[in-house]
Amino acid sequence: MRNLADNALRYTPRGGVVTVRVLTDPFGGVQLLQVEDSGPGIPAEERERVLAPFYRALGTNVDGSGLGLAIVQEIVRQHGATLAMEDADPQRAQGRGLRVSVRFQAPTGV
Repeated sequence: MRNLADNALRYTPRGGVVTVRVLTDPFGGVQLLQVEDSGPGIPAEERERVLAPFYRALGTNVDGSGLGLAIVQEIVRQHGATLAMEDADPQRAQGRGLRVSVRFQAPTGV
């Protein structure tokens, strides 16, 4: 969660909004962690690439090594969870933001 929140804070311009949610679906047995921001977002065609170690999208003026999302992806995988990225506000023409959702299945027998 720290890497997701850190990325959202780094890429959201001053005056923007970062929201962290933790939700539980008692019927589906799914626990959901979402981090959403009002920054520039990540184009759909780059979303798989940003999960690779050291990949940095061109044109960003933010410091970093390109490891944050790769680490998140590995942790998600090790927990048997899934990660999805989507526009936070698809109606906005620019600066659509990004919503990253991590879905955890509830342990069986609980």
